[in-house]
Amino acid sequence: MAVTSGGFSSIQTKFNAALAQNLPQRCTELAKIIDEHHTKDLHSIYTTLLENIFGFNYYTGWGLKTLNRKTQPMEFNAVKAFLCPGGPMFRLFYKLQSDAFIRYEFPLSCLPIPTRLALQEGAVPVFYSNKLQILQHGRPANFLSLNAFEFFFFQFVYFMVHPQNHKVMNNWVLPADMLYPCLLEDYLNHFLPVEGEAPALPNTSSPIGSPHSPSHIRPQSPAGPYHQTLSSPSGPYHQTLSSPYGSPQANILVRRALISPGVPAGDTGVHECWLSESFLQIVVEFWLNQNSLDVTYRDLAQQLKDSFMPSKDHVRIVRMLVKHVHYFSNSAREVSVSSPYHSPALPPIEELKRAIIPQFVQKKLYAFLRHGFDHWPLDHTFRLMLETWLSYIQPWRYSDPTRPNIPGRDARDRMSPEKWAQFVADNLLFYTNLFHVFLTRVFRLDLSSPRNAYMLFRVAKVYGQPNLAQVIEDCERDLCEPVQRMAPVRRHGRDGLYGDGASFLSPPATNPAAILRMQCLELESSGFEYRPMFGDHTKAAITQLLQILIQARRTAQTFTPPDDTSSSLLAWMGLSGQTEPTTPMGEGEEFGGADLRKLDVHLEQSIHFLCMIFTLDPPATQTEAHLSTPGGRMEADRTLPPDCTEGEAGQVLTPRGRMEADRTLPPDCTEGEAGQVLTPRGRYQMMNGLRRFDIGYHGDPELQPIRSFENPTLVRALYKLSTLINQRFSDHLQAVYHREDLIGRLAYQYLSPPYPSPPTRLSPIQAQRHTHYSSQPRISLRFLASYQNLGYLLALLFLGYMFSVGPVKLVLFFLLGLVAYGIVMVVVTYDRWKPLRHTE
Repeated sequence: MAVTSGGFSSIQTKFNAALAQNLPQRCTELAKIIDEHHTKDLHSIYTTLLENIFGFNYYTGWGLKTLNRKTQPMEFNAVKAFLCPGGPMFRLFYKLQSDAFIRYEFPLSCLPIPTRLALQEGAVPVFYSNKLQILQHGRPANFLSLNAFEFFFFQFVYFMVHPQNHKVMNNWVLPADMLYPCLLEDYLNHFLPVEGEAPALPNTSSPIGSPHSPSHIRPQSPAGPYHQTLSSPSGPYHQTLSSPYGSPQANILVRRALISPGVPAGDTGVHECWLSESFLQIVVEFWLNQNSLDVTYRDLAQQLKDSFMPSKDHVRIVRMLVKHVHYFSNSAREVSVSSPYHSPALPPIEELKRAIIPQFVQKKLYAFLRHGFDHWPLDHTFRLMLETWLSYIQPWRYSDPTRPNIPGRDARDRMSPEKWAQFVADNLLFYTNLFHVFLTRVFRLDLSSPRNAYMLFRVAKVYGQPNLAQVIEDCERDLCEPVQRMAPVRRHGRDGLYGDGASFLSPPATNPAAILRMQCLELESSGFEYRPMFGDHTKAAITQLLQILIQARRTAQTFTPPDDTSSSLLAWMGLSGQTEPTTPMGEGEEFGGADLRKLDVHLEQSIHFLCMIFTLDPPATQTEAHLSTPGGRMEADRTLPPDCTEGEAGQVLTPRGRMEADRTLPPDCTEGEAGQVLTPRGRYQMMNGLRRFDIGYHGDPELQPIRSFENPTLVRALYKLSTLINQRFSDHLQAVYHREDLIGRLAYQYLSPPYPSPPTRLSPIQAQRHTHYSSQPRISLRFLASYQNLGYLLALLFLGYMFSVGPVKLVLFFLLGLVAYGIVMVVVTYDRWKPLRHTE
C-alpha cells in the first residue's frame, strides 16, 4: 500500500508541476509522465488531464479554439503533436484501454436532447446499450460508463457544443490555420482512411466494451434507432438498396458477428473497424443529433427550450466531416459477383465504406440541415449551412483527395447518371424537400443584396448541372407510381454485393417507390406530406421567384455607383484619402462597385439556371407575360409617377423601361407644415420596395462628417483656410474655371466643381437641412487632413532628406509634377471635357 501511495503522490506532484508550465514545456513534461508511469498511476490523472485540455470544470483549457498556426506557431505545433494520432495522448488512452476494469463517467446531461428524451422514455439506443449503468430497482444512473478511448473522444466532440464554447465559436476565418479543425482532419484521416486499413487497438486482441460485441446486440427496428422491439436488424429500405450508398447491411459488423456465433471474437473481423466505427458514431451523435424533427409530443415552450442552434464554426466542421465521408465512401473498391448464391467476403473497412452514409450519417445529417434551414437567421451567414448541404448532394466532387478540386474545370464536377443516380434516389429528400425549404427562405430575403443573390446563384448552379434535374425527376416519378404498376428496381452503376439471380438466398426484389416511401418515413417527422419538386405548385413558385429576380436586377441598377471620369488630381494619384465608393444595401451592409457588378451577373445566371431546370420561358418573355396580366398591370401602375398615366408613359418608354425608370422616383408625398409627408400610397410604395427616397449626402462636400482616417484639427483648420481663399478670390477662380483655352482646362483639373443641383424631391429631413447650393468652383484642401496623405508627404520629405534635396527643390518638383499631370489629363480627357458655364 505504501508503494502505491508513494507512486500516486509522485505522479500527482509531477503532473501538477507540468500543468504549471507554458504549453510547449507542458506537453513535453506530460509526454514523459505518460511514458514513464504505469496504467494505475495514469488512471488517477486521466480525467483531470482531459478537463485541463478542453477547459471543463472551471479549467481555462489549452486554447483549442484559439490557437493559430501563424500567430502562435510554437504553442500550435506543441499541442498538435501531443494530441495527434500516434502522439502521447493516443499512447495514454491505449494504455488505459488495455485494462477492462478502468471506466470513466460522462454525465447524461451532456448528451444531445433527442438521446436524453429517448433514455427518459426507456428506449435505449444501440450505441449506449453497454454504456448505461443500471442502479437498484432498474433505475438508470446519471452518467455513462466509458472506456478511455470513448471518454477522450466524448470530451473532444462535446467541446464544440459545450455551452461555454458554443456561443463564442464564431472566430474561425481560416479554419485550416486553427488547431481544432486541424486535429479533426488528422483524426478523420486516421480513423477513416481513404487508402489503407483502419487502425486497430495495439496489444489487445479485441476491444473492451465494444458497442457491437455479440453480448450487447440489440436488434434495431426499421422505424428508427430507438425502438428495439422487432427482430429484424434493419429496415426494409436498407435491405434492398444495391449501390455502395444504399447498402448499409444494417450494421455490417453486428451482422458478421451474428452469422459466426461459434467463432471467438478475437479471430473474426468484427472488431477490426471498432475504433473507426466508434469514432464516427461519437462525432455524428454530438454534432448532428442535437435536434429532432419529431417534436409533435412537445409543446411550443419546450420546443424553444430544447432547440439547439449550431454556431458558425460548428457548421464548418460538419462540412469538413461531410467532405471526408464522401472521400471515404467513394474510395470503396469495385466488387465482382461470380454467383448469385455467394456473397463475397469483404474486409471490414470496405463494408464500412459502403455503410457509412446510409447507416451512420444520412438520417442525422438530414435532421441537422432541416433544422438549420428552418431556424437559421435570415442573413448572409446562412451560406455556411448552405455550402454544407451542397457539399453533401454533390458526392461526385469528392473522389480523389490528392487532386485539388477546381469547380467547372474538372471531370469530377460532371454528374454521371449511370454512376450517381442511385445516390440521388437514396437521398431524394436532400435534393427535393430541402430545396423547398430553401425556396421558402429565398422569398424572405432581399435578393438585391449581393450576398443573398450569391446564395441563390450557388443553388441554381448546382441544380443546373447536366443530368441532375432529369435524374431527380425520374426518382420522383418512381415515388409517385402506383404500387401495382411499379417496375423492378433499376440498378445504376455498381451492383453492390448481390446479382439479379432469383434465389431464396438473394434479397427480395423491391420496387423503387417502396424504397423512397420508406426513406420519407425514416427521415421526416410524422405527418410529412411530400411535394414534388417538378410539380405545378413548385413551378408556380419558381415563376414568382423569377419576377422577384427581375425586380432585384432593376433595384441593383439603382445602387450602382457612378463612374466618375472627371476625378481630381489627387484622387487620380491615390492621395485623396477616399476609398472605393460604397452603396448602402440595408442591414448595415455596404458594398463597392465590384460587388455590385457581380450582383447583376449572379441574378442573371440564377434566372438562366432556374429557367433551364424547370423548363420555363426566358426572363424577357416572363416579364411581358407578367405585364399582360391584371396583377402585373396593377404592379406596374404602382410605379408610375402621380401625374402620369400608363398610356402617357408608354408613349415614351417600353413597359420594361418604364418600370426601370419609375423605380428611381421617390414615393408619393404631400406638402405639410413641416415639409413633405408620406401619403398612404407612399407608405405602401416604401414598404413593398416599389419606390424609395434618394438617401445620400446632398450638402456641402466640405461639411461632411469627419472620417476616422482624417485628423479633426486639420480638417477644421483647412476648411477655414480654403473658405478664406474661396471668398477672397471667388471671382478670379470662376473666371479661370470657365475659360475655353488651356488655362481653363487646367483649372478644371485642379479646382473642385460647383455643388451638384439638389434632387427634385427630398425627404422632409433633407428639405429642412438643404438651404442653399453654391454654383462656384472652389479650392478644397481637405485631402491634406487624411492620415494616408500625411504619411505620403512625410515619406516624400524623408526621401528628400536621404538624397540631400532641400525643401525648396522639393516644392519645385511637386509643382512641376502638378503641371505635368494637368497637361496629361487635359490631353487624355479632351473629348470628354465639358466645362461648366456661368449661368446668370
